[in-house]
Amino acid sequence: MHVVQALAALSVGGSELVTTEIATSLSRHGHRVTVLGSTGPLGERITASGAEWLDWPIGKKRLSTLRYIRRLASWLAENQPDIVHAHSRLPAWVCHLALRRLPAHSRPTFITSMHGQYTVSPYSAIMARGEYVIAVSRHIRDYTLANYPFADPSRVIVIHGGVNKAEFSHGYRPDTAWFEHTFTEFPELRGKRLLLLPARLSRYKGHAAFIELLAALIPEFDDIHGVIVGPGRPGSRYRAELEGLAERSGVIGQVSFTGLRTDMRDWMAASELVFNLCSDPPEAFGRTVPEALHLGIPVIAWDHGGVRETLKDMFPQGAVRPGSRVALREKTRQFLRIRPPVPASAAFQLEKSMADTLRLYCHVLEEKR
Repeated sequence: MHVVQALAALSVGGSELVTTEIATSLSRHGHRVTVLGSTGPLGERITASGAEWLDWPIGKKRLSTLRYIRRLASWLAENQPDIVHAHSRLPAWVCHLALRRLPAHSRPTFITSMHGQYTVSPYSAIMARGEYVIAVSRHIRDYTLANYPFADPSRVIVIHGGVNKAEFSHGYRPDTAWFEHTFTEFPELRGKRLLLLPARLSRYKGHAAFIELLAALIPEFDDIHGVIVGPGRPGSRYRAELEGLAERSGVIGQVSFTGLRTDMRDWMAASELVFNLCSDPPEAFGRTVPEALHLGIPVIAWDHGGVRETLKDMFPQGAVRPGSRVALREKTRQFLRIRPPVPASAAFQLEKSMADTLRLYCHVLEEKR
């Protein structure tokens, strides 16, 4: 089997990590994989997996991106993959238009993955036009069918993301060297209980609610410190807004921005609590939630979207009524007083996620015979 995985860039995010995991899994099972997308931090993992990599910037929103339609069509005709699987919107359009240039009988099967609650529009509709559509949660499946009535319900398949249990093992703790390096870079964290919000600097990720939560609880718990882990440009308007909010709230010295990190597992394992506070739209899946829970770290999150499905199966006591700042404060206060244990779980494992994906690919090939 030869599968093309198409995405905008190999940056660090949910869809990019899923692409990397699929490429690694397929290569391990002896299948040919080509990853199509521009360079990024995950490029080394793609190369190490044994997959081929076409470093084409098909996610750049500029007129010159259209030239890749003809280039991709020629490459597809020459290499004849079985499946083209697109993980984001502009790459999906490039793939779709390239496939239309091929004779119908020789086209690879076009699969798309709905990794987010995209704004409903003709541009976003391409993600619902795959011959099969993978929804990353039941929430996203319902959203897709409600907003794109042309989608065939029998071909919109839920495949949750999964966590590598070998990497995110229950009870894992970072080593002494990690702590010393971290405390050297962020000395304000030493001796503190960390409240972690792993989320890129985007308005819907709930950073303001997190800072307001810190301001409400620090007078009562002077040993806590907020940490925001995720990409965001220093000096950006949004970061300046958040720093201004922290300063007005009196907690500018009790919240740290780490920027992009590749050691997220260690940050979560070193934390007292992990939060997911995506608001509008809610999180499509939210892989940091099962990652933290598999480590044994309690998670507090709004009870909606894909996160609701994870919490229901793994840690229901962490669910908070969406948008209720009062309930969020009370739940956090409760967990800070008595930290609840998180049981080991077999839910949301990477092995099952990859097996479900491979099963769908094999079904596609059987249909074409």
